[in-house]
Amino acid sequence: MANPRVPRKKGQPAKSKKHSDLYTDEDPKGTIKGLKFATVKDAEASVRKIKASNRTDAHKTQAAIAMEQRAKVAGKLAAAAVFRRFIESQKKKTAAKNKKKKLAIGGVTTKRNYRKEYDNYHAKPKQKQRRASRNAARGALMKTGVAKKGDGKDVAHRNGNPRDNRRSNLSLQTPSSNRSFARTRTGSKRDIRA
Repeated sequence: MANPRVPRKKGQPAKSKKHSDLYTDEDPKGTIKGLKFATVKDAEASVRKIKASNRTDAHKTQAAIAMEQRAKVAGKLAAAAVFRRFIESQKKKTAAKNKKKKLAIGGVTTKRNYRKEYDNYHAKPKQKQRRASRNAARGALMKTGVAKKGDGKDVAHRNGNPRDNRRSNLSLQTPSSNRSFARTRTGSKRDIRA
């Protein structure tokens, strides 16, 4: 086994990351009682109990994962396989639910049409000028040695104007901080000084 069990010590808080005790009930209020894993029949009965419980799908999956791990540690691989089958069925159910939700929201289920995006937005003269200016800003920072090819960083314009390439207006940022706001009239950065 890759990660040995680290038992919970007396006085350690319930959800501490310092232990990995499979047999400690972290949240007694949400417990699905009467689950067993000694035999395949016990495991099948436990899966039926989990399915019949009024818990969320995520909670049911978590209960099954805990029982599968306990069965594996005890060497009951056939019983663990019963829980694994239920977990896999839950994964498929969640994937189907997420796909439905995406369709309901109007999400795109087909491939992105880059040609259409370019024609509708990126091909406009204003966007071409902005893109050329952003590329020039990166080139300027590369000449000074601040930016390097393939560094995974964005060249950010502090005042939000991509046409303003003064050195005092340029900085190197991680993509997560530079792209942390919607590019709309009402959008604003998390950190306005960035």
